[in-house]
Amino acid sequence: MDFNKKHNSKTIALLSKKIFPLSFIAVCLLTAFVNFIRTYGLSPSRATEAAPKSNMYFPQITFFIDFYVFFAIFALALVCIFFTRAFYLRLLSFILGTGAAILLAYTTSDLFTIKFFIFSVWIFCLMLSVSWKLNFILSFLSAVVFSICQYHPSIFGKVDVVGEILKPSREDSMTFFVCLFLSIAVSGIYRYTTEHWLSSEERGEHINMIMTQISTLNSKLQRYARSSGKEAVEQERLRITRDLHDSCGYVFVNISAMMDAAMSKPEISRQEADELFMQVRNLATNGLQETRKTLHAIRDLQEPEESNISSIRQIRDIFKQVTGINVTIENGNMRENYGPTINSIITRTLQEGLTNAVRHGHAKNVYVAFWEENDTLLMKIQDDGIGSSKIVKGIGLAGMEERLAEQGGSLNASVPKAGGFILEIKIPLTIKDKNHNGAKE
Repeated sequence: MDFNKKHNSKTIALLSKKIFPLSFIAVCLLTAFVNFIRTYGLSPSRATEAAPKSNMYFPQITFFIDFYVFFAIFALALVCIFFTRAFYLRLLSFILGTGAAILLAYTTSDLFTIKFFIFSVWIFCLMLSVSWKLNFILSFLSAVVFSICQYHPSIFGKVDVVGEILKPSREDSMTFFVCLFLSIAVSGIYRYTTEHWLSSEERGEHINMIMTQISTLNSKLQRYARSSGKEAVEQERLRITRDLHDSCGYVFVNISAMMDAAMSKPEISRQEADELFMQVRNLATNGLQETRKTLHAIRDLQEPEESNISSIRQIRDIFKQVTGINVTIENGNMRENYGPTINSIITRTLQEGLTNAVRHGHAKNVYVAFWEENDTLLMKIQDDGIGSSKIVKGIGLAGMEERLAEQGGSLNASVPKAGGFILEIKIPLTIKDKNHNGAKE
């Protein structure tokens, strides 16, 4: 995959999931804080006319202290909700944040300039940070509590001689609730859009990575097949050459020695000559037979069969090297060699099963087991990937199934409840391989 594209995707993910939400939260909190100072002042010494006046029940300084203290608690709760994943810490943060949001805006009557920014930030944080199963419930519950507390401010007791000044009109209360509900909807849409887009990007990156891995895997497997075949053929050629040298060399050396011995004798009888010619003839006949056998071996020379266990272990090692996925293989009671046809079915099925595990399953571990029973080789390939809600036989599975069906075998795919994917393969051992007695007839 192109490095720049991958880097850009990570940057956009960081922007959409962290930087933008935090920036939005900071802007809203800053807006609420600035509006509070602009409306009521920074402190009792710099208070405006809109700030509540001191009385025997409620000193003016308490108004400012309450706002600043609960503002700090609220900001801390936002940070905990946004950055932590511990359940009890989040539960405590939700309770403290909801209470602080109500109390820090309790003594103000600024429904849309202060309170709305505070409450909408809380809803935005819940919608983005809590799981989909709870975020709508908690956000809606918070919006209802916020609305009730604003319409009935005396629920916490009257803090001013004119308590009704804190109570908004029915129309404002309804408008406020609708705005909070719209905040829930907009926050949900933003999260869904962001996650859907990032998921598409991750799938694209995963597909590109898998295609690269599969291409590398296939290249390595092809190189392995070619190198192992060439090496074995070369070894067979060397063996035949040695046999030819030993057999023919022995014959020709003996014939030469016998002819030299006969020529060195001054006189030789007819009987001795006949015996000598007969020995030479027998040696030549044997040499001719050995030569013919060697020539037949050269003519019939093919890539020799490698044992199944060696092949599948080599495939496992190459697969792990390329993908990083751990593959465990249990040979069971399988034989070293079943002949070229069954050997090919085993290796091709294994390759396709491993490829599916990395292409579709996002697996980290793959378990492969073999067992021979009742003239049938049972093969199981199981991974711990994401599985699938519905099994769709693509080109890979369909090709495996067709290849097995041609030889009387079968394939069954299933998705266990615990997750992952399972392939169960049955290969009949009644397939006839010419000049091979590994398969049963």
